[in-house]
Order: sequence, then C-alpha cells, then structure tokens
Amino acid sequence: MISRRTFIKGAGGCVLGMVSVGSYGHFLEPRWVEINNVTIKLEDLPAKFEGLRIAQLSDIHHCEYVSKDFIRNCVHKTNALCPDVIVLTGDYVFGSNDYLPSVAKELSELKAKEGVFAILGNHDDKGSTYDELHRNGIRLLINEHIVLYRDDEYIFIAGIDDLWQGEIDVKKTLKGMDENPKILLAHNPDAIEIIRHEDVDFVISGHTHGGQVCFPFYGPPIVYSKFGARYAAGLFRERNTLLYVNRGIGVSNLPVRFFARPEITLFTIRNGLQHA
Repeated sequence: MISRRTFIKGAGGCVLGMVSVGSYGHFLEPRWVEINNVTIKLEDLPAKFEGLRIAQLSDIHHCEYVSKDFIRNCVHKTNALCPDVIVLTGDYVFGSNDYLPSVAKELSELKAKEGVFAILGNHDDKGSTYDELHRNGIRLLINEHIVLYRDDEYIFIAGIDDLWQGEIDVKKTLKGMDENPKILLAHNPDAIEIIRHEDVDFVISGHTHGGQVCFPFYGPPIVYSKFGARYAAGLFRERNTLLYVNRGIGVSNLPVRFFARPEITLFTIRNGLQHA
C-alpha cells in the first residue's frame, strides 16, 4: 500500500511535470525558432539559377500572443540567411485587421536580392492586405505569376488565392508559362490535390503550423487539413510535384506550441540532373 507521504510526493511530481510542460509549450517553444535548410532538386533548372536561395516565412499571425518584437527578430533571422528571394505564404494577422499595418511595417524590412513575394492565407482580408503589403514594397500574387530573370535565363514564381477563403484559378495562374521551372506559392497544402495535375515543379505552403501541438510517437492530434496529418509539415512528392509545408512562426487559437517549433525555411534550388 502506498503511504500518504509517497502519494503526496508522486502527485507533486506529476503536477510539477505538467506545469513544466505547460510552461515549455507556452513560454519557450513558441519563441524557439528553427532554421531549416532544405535542398530542392528541379530538372532543367537554368544554369544561372543553380544555387538559388529562397527563404520562406509563413503564418505570422500577428496578435496579442505574437508580438512585433518577435516578428522583428524573425525578419532579422531571415535577412541573415542572405536569400535571393523571400516568399511569404499567408496569414499575417490573427483575430483583427488592426494588427495589419504593424506586421506589414515589420515585413517591409525584409531584404532579398531579387524580391519579396507574398500570397494570402485564410485569415487575410484581400483588399486591406493587398494595400498594406503593396504600401510596404511587397508584391502580392493572387492567381498570377512573375518571371524571374537572370540575364537571358528565367524561371517562374507564381501565387494562388487561398483555398478556403479565396477563389483558386490554377489555369489563369499558369497561363503564358513555358516549360521552364515553376515555383508556386499556395497557403494551404490541401491545394496540392488540384496542383498535382498541372505542370508545376515545386509548391511552397504553410497553414498547418505542423499541428502546433505534436505528441511524441503519436504526432499532431489536430491538423486543419482534409488529409489529417498527411501534410502536417515537411517535404512531400505528389506525382511530378514537390511540396514543402512550413510550420509557420506564429500561433492561432491557443498561444502554445509543443514539439512543433516555429520555422523559417531556406531552400537551395539545384539542378536535379546534375545533383542526382
């Protein structure tokens, strides 16, 4: 039979453990940013784009739990990677558009040699987000693409509208492209169900937060995706299309992350035929 003293010690240890785990998930991990370096191999990559560096920030969710100081720190970390291109894959605020001017101002400090490009997420109002990002020098792509040139060689960077709150038009987005590599920004990875039937080489997504809470040996119990945890985070291949899902840097609903650290991703693009 367990003595009263042993029971009290055990119960106290459990409570202390729960408090420690809760403190970690609330105070430490949401601010413990991970830099992930990912090599992406694309066939027929023009020689002058070998080694192209693309940094991704996603799901910033500026709100009372995600401060300007934290966003500023993430911007500094991103700039320190010296990327050629920076892509922002949606969800700039959470709960209120009142946060939009301040997050856009912080993002205006992003520095990339060949441009900063953004798309919308399901928490973004189209009109006000376009206005604020444009005012701060960030190009918002909504079912459209740009041509990124290096002398006489080029690739395409495209962005589609949000799957839940917008109107995706992949045909319109890809219209006018040729066989050169196509990199597509899509906030919600579930859009791969549509995109994988098109001639797209690489899709960059966010939205899931990696589940935001992820239990060891089990995974995330909740992922806002029709596919469950299938596209929770990381690199995937669907037919001829590569998909990367970034965990984002902010939080939504609950100000907690557990085994799903906030993430900044740096992609290095290589020629798949030369680096097989």
